[in-house]
Amino acid sequence: MTADVPFEITLSAAPETASALSEPRVHASLSPAVEREISPIGVYVQHYRRRLEKGGSEQTDHLQAHADHVATEAANAVNDLSLDDDDEEEETDDLLLLDPKEWKKQDHYAVLGLSKLRYRATLDDIIRNQRKKVLRHHPDKKAAQGHLNDDGFFKCIQKAFNILTDPVKRRQWDSVDPEVSTEIPTGKEKGDFYEIYGPVFAREARFSNKTPVPELGDENSTREHVEGFYEFWYAFDSWRSFEYLDKEDVSGGGNRDDKRWIESKNRKERATRKKEDNQRLRSLVDNALKADP
Repeated sequence: MTADVPFEITLSAAPETASALSEPRVHASLSPAVEREISPIGVYVQHYRRRLEKGGSEQTDHLQAHADHVATEAANAVNDLSLDDDDEEEETDDLLLLDPKEWKKQDHYAVLGLSKLRYRATLDDIIRNQRKKVLRHHPDKKAAQGHLNDDGFFKCIQKAFNILTDPVKRRQWDSVDPEVSTEIPTGKEKGDFYEIYGPVFAREARFSNKTPVPELGDENSTREHVEGFYEFWYAFDSWRSFEYLDKEDVSGGGNRDDKRWIESKNRKERATRKKEDNQRLRSLVDNALKADP
């Protein structure tokens, strides 16, 4: 919708020295009129809305109509993008009350409703769920519902999306995802060897720099397959890293010496964790080889 907006301009009185001017001079001309669409958004509009809401004025009608339109469009978009109810993950109070300042502690997959898929989630899964979450929790929609300055979970959504769509950052998160087990069989378990070790090797295979990763196989596997399997895993080349667990942000404040010290400390801790993880993986292969029928 467009409308003509008149502007009234009152010129000040001419100075007393005006008579001394020989003739009027044009210094610049007005630029051509351009049609623009104006929407009532921004911090000043929000401030104005809060003032009017306190007073209950009829002047809020046009603002409320716009807010209702935003809320309706967002709700319709959410419905269009929704998965089946059975696939929709519950948004718990603990999840909705996450502090965006503590983003390193949040479960990025849970924030986007992907806690069941986790590292198996595709980029399409991440984008689709992020769109749904944004439409549901956008600050404009919250404001339309009367929840002003309620953008904490929205910021958590954006942070999770930024991390999970960045290949490097996602690998760093997947490397330390606390919801994915790192436990390995001890070699003393009783039961079917392939049922015990197969899922564990499949879980660890996601860290491999080399593909394809050979599977454990079964009782019908050839000797060549078995030997190739253990040869591959004893020389396993893992991309797993531990930068995500750095104690402090090296891009923060402090002088240059402090930053060097922090980075040196983080680098040592990463190396220690990497060594421990390599030992864990070696133990897995050793235990499997001993228990292999």
